[in-house]
Amino acid sequence: SSAPPPCPKERDPAQPRTRGRLKGACMTCLSGAKPHVCDQKQVVYCIQCRECGEQYIGETDRKLELRIVQHLGDARNSRADKPWGRHMIRHHPHVNIPLQHTIFSNVSIVAREGDRARRKLREA
Repeated sequence: SSAPPPCPKERDPAQPRTRGRLKGACMTCLSGAKPHVCDQKQVVYCIQCRECGEQYIGETDRKLELRIVQHLGDARNSRADKPWGRHMIRHHPHVNIPLQHTIFSNVSIVAREGDRARRKLREA
């Protein structure tokens, strides 16, 4: 599989972690999103598990990048009260996700919607 195009927001790896970005790596772009998708707000999005292909549909009012980093933390820490944490516990209990890596692939925007109630309907 070919590498995704570089995120135009990539930072110098020597810079500290800032607003969810780990040492220059945009986790959304590393997860196979098209450039600039990470900056989108008020979206319904789809994330696919790189290990098994299972998909998750979610919605966010914030930048998609921040939400992806949050999901990645849930997966990395196997948080049983979160969808990606439960997924890791049930399907991939022995998979370790190192920093600067992701378990997600094919992150995409399903819809753009400014109204939260309408986003919630599309998410369902």
